[in-house]
This record gives sequence, C-alpha cells and structure tokens, in this order.
Amino acid sequence: MATAVERAAQALRELGAIVEEADPPIPDPYPIISVLWSVADAWLVSQIPDDRRELMDPGLLAIAQKGARHSGEDVIAANVARIALGTAMARFHERYDLLLTPQMPLEAFETGVDIPAGREKSEWINWSPFTYPFNLTMQPACSVPCGFGKDGLPVAFQLVGRQWEDALVLRAARAYERARPFVMP
Repeated sequence: MATAVERAAQALRELGAIVEEADPPIPDPYPIISVLWSVADAWLVSQIPDDRRELMDPGLLAIAQKGARHSGEDVIAANVARIALGTAMARFHERYDLLLTPQMPLEAFETGVDIPAGREKSEWINWSPFTYPFNLTMQPACSVPCGFGKDGLPVAFQLVGRQWEDALVLRAARAYERARPFVMP
C-alpha cells in the first residue's frame, strides 16, 4: 500500500507539484475524536426509541454507551484540543498548499465488521487515523484511488487542503485522475 501512495506522490511531482516529505506537528487527535464522536453518537442514539435500538449497529451502540459517560468538562477539553489541532494545521498550511497521506493504513476488509481480522485494535476509529483529524479541523480532503495492495484490493491516497480551499484539493485530485486513470480489474 505504501508503494502505491509513493507512486502517487511521484505522479504529482511529474505533473509539476513540489513534493516534500513533511510531518505536520499536531497533537494526538485520537483523544479528541474519541470524546466528540462518542458524545455525538450518545446523543444520536438517545433520539431513537428504545424499542428500535436493537436494530442499530452494535459497534455504534458501544461507542454511544462510552459517550454517555463523558462529562461536559470532557467535551469542553476536547473542543479546546480540537482548536489547537486546527491551529497546528493552519500553521502547517502556511508553508504547504496540500498534504498527501495514505487514505487508510490498511486495505479494504470484509463488510459487516468494525475491526478487520487479525488487528489488535478495539474500535473502528483506530484503523482510520488519516481521515478523522481533518474532520475535526474541518479541512477539505479527497480520497483518490491509486492502485492495489498486496491482496489485490484498492488503496487510495488522501489530499488535504487549508480550510475553505476545496477547489484546490479537487483540482489536484482531478489532475492526478487524468494522468493516472484508475481501472478496476
């Protein structure tokens, strides 16, 4: 999978982009999303009649139960950390127009499960670390297919831009797609 993303970076370089390896100096976003997502899910589940909850996804219900245990202070602290994360990314984007990351750290896996087989992770958010930070910062991001992993399943890279620069993200993604059309076998 890493090879496919590296090839995508090279393709963007060939299209004229200046590609540099950089690691945004951001705080760990996991504690932030863990609180905010679970509290939001707790609220969502509370809106569903009790007799209908048995029809809901068990993974969602587990996250909602976790969220119901958070305090208002937890939510305020998570929002303060969210602002710090957004500030760190805004500073990163003072130098870089776009950030290219893998879209996921693993290939696609079977439907109907929250955690792929053979992983020690305990909830879905643990295997999606490249996407949720930018949900938190409200930055535009686009996933672009770029090849196949070792098991022959599609993999993608992600382009992330400054807040409100959706058009730049989409233009760069489209330029890549035109240069390297994705074809499923």
